[in-house]
Amino acid sequence: MRATTFSPCTWIYPDMKVSENQSAITLEIARGGMSSFQILTDLTLDENEDVIITWENIFSLKGNVYQLIPVLVDQNSGKDVLTGPYEAVKEFVTRKAPFYVFDAMREIDDGRLRKGRIAFYVKIEAPDMIQTGVRHFALSIEIGCKKWKISVCVNVHKARIPDLRHASFGMVNWLNIDEIELQHNVKRSDAAFDEILINYIDNELEMRNTQLQIPSGVPVRDENGKIASFDFSLAEKVGKAALDRGFQTIMGGFVARFHVWNENTHYLLWDKDVSVASHEGYRQLKIYFTEIQKLIHKNHWQGRYMQTLVDEPQFPNSDHYRILSSICRRFLPGVSIHDPVESTLLDGALDIWDVKQAVYEKYIDEYRALQDLDEEMWLYTCGFPAGKMMNRVMDLPLTASLLPMWMCYLYDCKGFLHWGYNVHNETPFEKTCYQPEANHPEIAYPAGNAHIVYPGTKGPMWSVRAMLQRIGAEDYELMNLLGKDDPNLSKKMILKACRSFSDYTFDGDKVDRIRKEILCELDK
Repeated sequence: MRATTFSPCTWIYPDMKVSENQSAITLEIARGGMSSFQILTDLTLDENEDVIITWENIFSLKGNVYQLIPVLVDQNSGKDVLTGPYEAVKEFVTRKAPFYVFDAMREIDDGRLRKGRIAFYVKIEAPDMIQTGVRHFALSIEIGCKKWKISVCVNVHKARIPDLRHASFGMVNWLNIDEIELQHNVKRSDAAFDEILINYIDNELEMRNTQLQIPSGVPVRDENGKIASFDFSLAEKVGKAALDRGFQTIMGGFVARFHVWNENTHYLLWDKDVSVASHEGYRQLKIYFTEIQKLIHKNHWQGRYMQTLVDEPQFPNSDHYRILSSICRRFLPGVSIHDPVESTLLDGALDIWDVKQAVYEKYIDEYRALQDLDEEMWLYTCGFPAGKMMNRVMDLPLTASLLPMWMCYLYDCKGFLHWGYNVHNETPFEKTCYQPEANHPEIAYPAGNAHIVYPGTKGPMWSVRAMLQRIGAEDYELMNLLGKDDPNLSKKMILKACRSFSDYTFDGDKVDRIRKEILCELDK
């Protein structure tokens, strides 16, 4: 068996040839952090087969090997929005769709490999109290009578990645409860659901998510169909589980949205004809937020609960968002409001601004003026816009999945959000361009935009892109440490790789070299 290694920032494909047989690799790692690499072999299995993985002298380091599973990119990203023809984007996408790429990461917990082209993802983690210096160990992979061995040199640097309780970088990926039920064929009332839910929460924590959005309340109506109360039982279950497992903060689900982006009104999510600015809207919102206040006190969530109101309020409906915010603040005093927004006209209406990458750069002077007033700013990416702009999709270079976290530091933004954590089509490995409406197959999100994990046996299966999101969150912490001594040095490092969300390197090896430079600077 021949095999070679690749940077975690470089895509590998099932049809690639192995040009050399590699026997050694050097990794750079911070204390409390991770390092990783990918392995592509020349082996293709016709059926499932046993595998033996052996670590020699790894000692205090922790290693894990995943089997990489290819997934199908069924359409290319569009030039401006969602998906579109290859000819319009061929200058910057990696390949013409459809094509397979290694993205899903399967735990080899049964000691067997799935058939197909064999590739691996190797993750190495260092304890936060480990001594600095160089360590050597070997990794052997034996499949039948075929064996491959690599010597690994790990340079443990002085820098320490803080645990999530002391993180300077925030991150949110929306957990979709309905999708857990669909993908794992369980109901939220089943005992099996609780176990799977915990596995998803643990995965979010391992990815360095700092806040978890819990479900919205469900309306309870009287015999005449009038809203009388709200049921927060599912929200309470998810919130308790998240805080018990280690989340420091939970976020209440959305309550309203516009019908069309350029209208001036927000409507209640459960009564879509009721404006938040109407008397009936106020009545229902008072009931809703009053029930949340009871929930907070019942579970002692004071200081650990935030509220989301609207997904992406726009310029035309900014005034209605302000009305909604004032109602929320009246009944939930002291509760921070955290929303993804596409407007600059929301001063004082929320506490954490999540701004789409393209919107931030378009109105950068206005957002910087808000930051000068100590407004907390985050960034997010989603299906719009498409094109070359950094987005964690599978036909862009893999660096576009990691560098958004670097851009957060460059723009003095304190966190990153993405809506698409676990939303899939019925065949998640064969159709990665999410189609939200069965009657409109022409509407498809860029490949992988709706998900960053895959459905596994009893929980989520990592993706290569998810690992990069975790690495990016760790990178932010390193840049923050470096910036404490020299605020300009971290940004100089970042500018070697990216100048804007549409001007960035496609070279994963270059990103690795810059990260090594940062770690070496921190050693000084």
